[in-house]
Amino acid sequence: MVAAAFASTSAAAAAYSSVAPNPTARDPVRRRTPPLVTATNRHVHGRTATSLRQVRPHDRFVNPPRPLFAAAAAAEAEEMAAETSTGAKPFAVLFVCLGNICRSPAAEAVFRNLVTKRGLDSKFLIDSAGTIGYHEGNKADSRMIATSKKRGIEVTSISRPTRPSDFRDFDLILAMDRQNYEDILSSFERWKKKEPLPDSAPKKVKLMCSYCKRHKESEVPDPYYGGAKGFEKVLDLLEDACESLLDDILAENANISA
Repeated sequence: MVAAAFASTSAAAAAYSSVAPNPTARDPVRRRTPPLVTATNRHVHGRTATSLRQVRPHDRFVNPPRPLFAAAAAAEAEEMAAETSTGAKPFAVLFVCLGNICRSPAAEAVFRNLVTKRGLDSKFLIDSAGTIGYHEGNKADSRMIATSKKRGIEVTSISRPTRPSDFRDFDLILAMDRQNYEDILSSFERWKKKEPLPDSAPKKVKLMCSYCKRHKESEVPDPYYGGAKGFEKVLDLLEDACESLLDDILAENANISA
C-alpha cells in the first residue's frame, strides 16, 4: 500500500510539473496564477482588462519548447563568438516608448533596417521596450505593422517593459518623448537602490528627436488613439532620426565598420 501511495503521489507530482508555470517566463502575471489557468492584463483605451484562459502543455509562456532554449543558447554562443573575433561586443541600442507596441517597435525596426542595409548586423544589438508592462508579450500594434510594411520595414518585436539590466547592457537608450525620458530616469533612481547600476547610466538616455535633421519636432507623438496619418508621421520622424543616429554612432566608434 505504501508503494502504491508513493507511485500515486509521484504521478500526481509529474502531472503537476508538466503544466506548472516556467519560473523563468517573462510574464509575471502568468507565473502567479494557478497552473491550469493564466491571467492576461491588457491596457485598453486607458483601462486595464483581465482575461483568463486555460493553459495547454505546449503554451510557450508556460512550458517553452526545447527548441526555444536551444535557439537562445545558439544565439548567445554566436554573440560570444562575434565578440571574440572582433575583440569588442556589439554596440547596443534600446528604443523606449510607453507600451512598446507602436513607436519603439517601429524605431527598432527602422534602425535595424538601416543597419542591415549597411551590412553591420553583427556590430549591433538592437531592442525596444516600454516604461509600462500592460502589453508585455504582445506583438506591435497591427496598424504600425501595416504602415511600416508599406515602406518595406518589418516590425517583429514582442513587447516587454524596461528592466534594471537595460542600464548595464545598452550603450544608448532612446526615449520617444519627454515623459518616457523622465520615466526611464525615475526607474533608474528607484532600481539603483536595490542593485548595483553604473552611475553613468543616465547619460545613456537621449530623446529620439534630438537626432532629427529634417524635422523640428522635439518628441515622437503617440499615434495609438489617432488615425493612419499619425502612424505615417511617426515613421517619418523615426526614419529621419535613425539615419542621423546611425551616422553619429559610426562617427564616434571607429571600431564599428562593415
